Amino acid sequence: MAAAQKTPPLNARLGWFIVWLCLGLAFVFYATPILWLLLAAFRDEPTLFSSGPFSLGRFEMLAQTWHNLTTYNDFQIGRWALNSAIYTIGGVSLSLVAVLPAGFILATYDFALRKTILVLTLVAMITPNTVVALPIFLQMQAFGLNNSYLGMIIATAFFPFGVYLAYIYYATSLPNGLIDAARIDGASRFEVFSKVALPLSKPLIALVALFSFLANWSNYFLAFVLLTKDELYSLPIGLAVLVSSSGALGNDVASDIPINKPEAIVAAILVIAPVLLLFLASQKYVRAGTLSGAEKG
Repeated sequence: MAAAQKTPPLNARLGWFIVWLCLGLAFVFYATPILWLLLAAFRDEPTLFSSGPFSLGRFEMLAQTWHNLTTYNDFQIGRWALNSAIYTIGGVSLSLVAVLPAGFILATYDFALRKTILVLTLVAMITPNTVVALPIFLQMQAFGLNNSYLGMIIATAFFPFGVYLAYIYYATSLPNGLIDAARIDGASRFEVFSKVALPLSKPLIALVALFSFLANWSNYFLAFVLLTKDELYSLPIGLAVLVSSSGALGNDVASDIPINKPEAIVAAILVIAPVLLLFLASQKYVRAGTLSGAEKG
């Protein structure tokens, strides 16, 4: 006769109840606005106020909203989306080129000013972006790179958090025996990095690329400072300028632009959709990257 299954003690059940309660509240707090945003995209402006917050709209309303948004100024939002893709992909690529070797050197080699560089990296991590925007602007202006694709890519590639992630990964997850064996075989530092460390860095690359993408795709303030030509706008700043100038936010701006609150809602979805899709697609590598330093060796 099988032994009767023991009932979990009261403290354990209470603990799980608190955990699930907190998760449920967090889900409601974060998921409710996104659910409302997705449903509101299928409604026109009158029904946004006359019906309930989670009422269903019609596909025809979404089609008309999308038409108003995409036909503005010869589909200018397509240009802004392409600009955002160029800035983001270029910034992420340049960040990876700089971050991975820097983190590897800091983690595996002892040299003068190593601790100073690590401290400066931490300081740069906690410095608000608004503080460094003006120095970056002046630097790009000195090189004549304001209002250019190259200037924006270089500016968005500044990613000290990625350097620290790479340092933690290589310091905790890269076996020292592999590095020692490569050195004994006569491999140079570059060969140790490119032939030993880099092939083992897939979780790190995914993690750094994801965080860099999140920072660059939705970057508004830096693009606002560096870009003044509307043909070079990124998607967030372009849509923000369009929505605010059309009076869609209720700021009493007289305008004949067919951009209202439904168009502003669809514009917001356009900005957050790539972030959500990339995050869902990279879950496997993100988990591997975040747990890579949990155990030494």
